[in-house]
Amino acid sequence: MATSSNRTDGDSILGHQSETVVIPGRPQEQLQIEQPESARDAEDNINYPTGAKLWLTILCLCITFFLHGLDLTIVTVAMDIPTSGQELMLGYSMMTSSAFIFFFGKAYTLYSSKPLFMFGIITFELGSLLCTVAANSKMFILGRAIAGLGSSAFNTGSVTILRHCFPLAKQPLVTSSVMVFSSLGLVSAPMIGGVLIDAFNWRACFGINLPLGVLCILLTWYGFSDPVGNPDNNLPWKEKLNRLDPLGTLLIVPAITCFLMALQWGGIKYGWNNWRIILLLVLFGVLFTVFGYAQHRRGEAATLPTRIVKQRSILAALWFSSCCNGILAVTESYIAIYFQGVKGLSPTSSGLLGLPMIAGLGLAGLAAGMGISKIGYYFPFMFATSILAPVASGILTTINLDESSAKVAALLGFLGAAIGFGMQTPILIVQTSLSPKDVSIGTAVVGFGGGMGSALWTCASATLFQNRLVEEIQQHAPGANVTAVGHSGLSDLRHDIGSANLKNVLSGYSNAVSQTLYIPLALGILTIIGSVATERKSMKKKTS
Repeated sequence: MATSSNRTDGDSILGHQSETVVIPGRPQEQLQIEQPESARDAEDNINYPTGAKLWLTILCLCITFFLHGLDLTIVTVAMDIPTSGQELMLGYSMMTSSAFIFFFGKAYTLYSSKPLFMFGIITFELGSLLCTVAANSKMFILGRAIAGLGSSAFNTGSVTILRHCFPLAKQPLVTSSVMVFSSLGLVSAPMIGGVLIDAFNWRACFGINLPLGVLCILLTWYGFSDPVGNPDNNLPWKEKLNRLDPLGTLLIVPAITCFLMALQWGGIKYGWNNWRIILLLVLFGVLFTVFGYAQHRRGEAATLPTRIVKQRSILAALWFSSCCNGILAVTESYIAIYFQGVKGLSPTSSGLLGLPMIAGLGLAGLAAGMGISKIGYYFPFMFATSILAPVASGILTTINLDESSAKVAALLGFLGAAIGFGMQTPILIVQTSLSPKDVSIGTAVVGFGGGMGSALWTCASATLFQNRLVEEIQQHAPGANVTAVGHSGLSDLRHDIGSANLKNVLSGYSNAVSQTLYIPLALGILTIIGSVATERKSMKKKTS
């Protein structure tokens, strides 16, 4: 059937442009079909902030991005926290952050950004306070879970707020400049944590969040004003509750929890064929399948509308973000083990040797932002990461016991630059592909990919490292107590081993680290899928 279409001026339903379709032979019948509103079409409805309020908001966002990155990895250097295993340190914040990220992505489309953002910061502060004063493992775990919930809320809102501060053409440089603080926090955490532990104790690793969080609350309160013009803010509370999709949340939260628990326990606490791991994976599969079906049935009212998750560029951004975050998480963890365990350096010295990686991330991120602002396209910088990251990660797999620490630090700088070129592009893809109203949902999708990438590959690398460590020590030091070596803290490794087997055990330790770094190498190669799949959209030209 032939159709003709005429776009109406001004009609907008749920962030969509309305299109009138006339059926030949029956001109009196017109069907109203909703078409997605492009990112640039929606800019006419945004009044961007200026002056002091703008820069107070930007300062607040820089701090929150830094806090998010710092909190993800600083816990790995707090080795003496009162938990029964390191998997507890890493897991509970990630569980709540990943489980509720879609909920907050939807909430930002229905409610004002300012109160939701402040709720996130206050909740994160409460969790950090509980971790700082924790007297036992239960209190610490509760604090990590609460902090993860808050992190999910303010991290999703940060990109939404940033989108309402500048027009799309200025977003590449601004986004790269602001979001580089997340990468800086992620990679500088070992250094900052090492300094805090040397000067105070492990509690300071979480106490540092408190003054920074209070500053964010004040900056948000005085600096940020909610954008006007979102009609969904005025919906009745029952309609808002329905659009929040409580059923979807009840399905996705336990699904993600089961998946992450299986990743953390599998191969470490229990074997992969243990009934507990199998049950968790089966529950994840069932719940996630039901969640997907429920989302399809709800259409536009779903937590994840299919029109968003079916977009090729959004899926490419999710994949690319997952790979890049996995590379950083695994490399940061096992290079710290190499410096502290194999080389015998202090946490502070280990962190200082990671500074080149921070510099590489920051400088390359800023260069990419300026380049994208100039040419309008982000995909060339994704390809730069896809080409350079495997090279840098591949060279890192060659490090050994006698390697110069300066050479390893230089390689980390190379890897940081390789990742920095493309690290922020997934968020730019979201801003370009979606209307400002949908940015929070797109951000949730990309954030979920990044978080799950870090969690999945950190757990996979832990299993690989433990397996390789046992085999390498048995090969290089047959008389060594493998169990004792595996349970030794990094600072006590040399003392527990003794001088007789020290060099052989350290050689095995070094080989286990270098073999684990094949995971970042593989992830670097896999980023090419996201680079190729991304649509070639310009951030400077208005799409038809």
